[in-house]
Formats: sequence, C-alpha cells, structure tokens
Amino acid sequence: MLDDVPRTAAYRDALERNPSLMNGAKVLDVGCGTGILSMFAARGGASAVVGVDGAAPMAACARANVAHNGVDDRVSIVQGKVEELLRKGDVQLGGANSYDVLVSEWMGYGLLFESMLDTVIAARDAMLKPGGAVLPDVATIHVAGFGRNATSQPFWDDVYGFEMPAVQADLAEEAAKLAVVHGVKGAHVCTTDGMVKSLDLATMTVLDTEFSSEEVLITARTDGPIMCHGIVVWFDTAFSERFCKEAPVVLTTSPHAERTHWAQTLLHFPEPVALVPHGSFWWGKDQPKMGLIGTRTNPAKGIKVRIGMAKCKEEERARGLDISLEYEPVLEDGTPGTRKARMYQM
Repeated sequence: MLDDVPRTAAYRDALERNPSLMNGAKVLDVGCGTGILSMFAARGGASAVVGVDGAAPMAACARANVAHNGVDDRVSIVQGKVEELLRKGDVQLGGANSYDVLVSEWMGYGLLFESMLDTVIAARDAMLKPGGAVLPDVATIHVAGFGRNATSQPFWDDVYGFEMPAVQADLAEEAAKLAVVHGVKGAHVCTTDGMVKSLDLATMTVLDTEFSSEEVLITARTDGPIMCHGIVVWFDTAFSERFCKEAPVVLTTSPHAERTHWAQTLLHFPEPVALVPHGSFWWGKDQPKMGLIGTRTNPAKGIKVRIGMAKCKEEERARGLDISLEYEPVLEDGTPGTRKARMYQM
C-alpha cells in the first residue's frame, strides 16, 4: 500500500506536521505492517512508539525496517493480535492509559469490509489515555449516482466490430447482486453526492459499525438527461483539528480525487433510472410525461437513497459485509416513484 500516495501522504502529514500533538507523545500503531506509520510518528517527535501486527513475518519486517532506519531507540514492534495480547495482559503493550495517540490504517473497501475497526476500538478503550487522540478521528461515507460509462457495459457494445448483448445481460445480472469494487472517474458520476454516515472514532462503539443511514436526496448534475445505473459509495477519513491543530488532513477516496487502492464501491440498479437536471427536458418541454417515474418517458429530478451495512452472519463469509440499498426516484415537485430495496454482498 506504500505506493498509494494519497493514503501514505495523509498519514505522514498528520504524524509529522502536528508538533503540539506529537512532541513527546507515546504512540500505539495498530496493524503496523511495514512500520511506516510508526517511523512517521518517531520522525514527528514521539518519545516512544509501539507498533503491533498479528502476522509474524510482517512484524519481523517492521522490526528490521525500524532498526535499519535508526529509530529502534524509540520504536518497538510487538507481534500478536491486539485482542489476544490484551487478554494475556502482555506487558509489551502496556496497560490502561499508556498512550497519548493511537494511529491505525484500518479501513477496508467501502470503509468497513474486512476492516480492523473492531480491533482499533478495543485498543482505544483498553490503552488510550482519557482525551487521547485517535488518528484518523472521523470517517464519513458518501454516495452519488453513476452513469453507464462507469460500468463495463460500453466495452461489449463493439468488441472488434461485434456486439455482445448476451454478455452484457449476464454481467448486469451478476452486478445487481454484488457490491463491485471498481475505480470510477469523476466524469462518470451523474448526480450530486450526499453523506450518509459519520463515525467519530474517538467515541464510537463496535455497535456503531452496523447501521442503516438517514435518507439523502441526490439530484442530476449533468447538462442534460442521463440514465443513472446505480450508486457509487466512497469514504473520507479526517485527521481533524480536534487533534491535528497545526495541519489537519483529509484522506478522501472520492471519484473526484486522485485514485487510491480502495477505489470505490458500486451498487448497480437492476434497471437504470432516467434523470433530468432542473430546467432540462427528456422529450421536450411540451411533451406529456407518462409511465413510471424514473423512466425515459417520465424522468425524475433525483433519487432518495438510504444504505445500510452489517457484518455477514454466514460462516462461509465470516469477514464479509452485507450492504442494503433503498432508493426512490422523485419528480421535481417531490412526487415519489416506486421505492425499491436490494441487498448486495461484499
């Protein structure tokens, strides 16, 4: 992940450009990997850093990196799963109120797929001093609509001069069941965006990792009519002014920003929704609207969206995530169309 520049640079800036937080601080790095965040913390002024990783080869790698870069006088690496180490009372971790700062790159696809957030919360509650900093400290989830060009469908329109609608139909059917991790260009986002969830990492509990969001309205933002093929989901994590007073940082995975390894998560509609921005018309100003709201003959102004996320309860998908989506096209006067609900596996 080190070649993910937006990700790594955000952590570097938070740890190295906030002296009022970092000078003399004791820092816990949960899931330390190569040790890069631990070394950023040491270079940022921390007096002592403990990096923890559950994988023995990864912990050995981090230990070697720390020694090679001459910060092993301040950085120590502990191998083991945080929850198990806490259960054993491992003295290498320290006890309650041991750390001023907890840092972790815990995020997964869609924010919560295979994430380490439960572990971060356990470490925070067991070892962070009251009022201590969690980096990042705020995570938000956002949604918008995407057009056909964000999907794989256009490729099959002309495959060396041949059309392949059967392949398109199979792909569309499969995509309507699964949350698809795929990079989306900003130009292929066809609506405004909305924030559906905000998590305060300093105070949230494990129960907050499962939720059903408030409803948000996203509206057509293109110059003319567009078919919206689904909802694109992304997240931002903030190293906010609460703890990073000198240099707050936002790490975004937005399709409008530089791409990260998280890309975005796509929730495909089984049938696209026709949208027109304010002042635009699909057939012409004087043509009567007819049919279901959100179809070409009766396009909507926007879509009301609600999403939910929950850990999968099936044993064979023990680390999976289930994402629910409710959506409803609405006319400019607020008249709603048919509300639909779908479940996507991740």
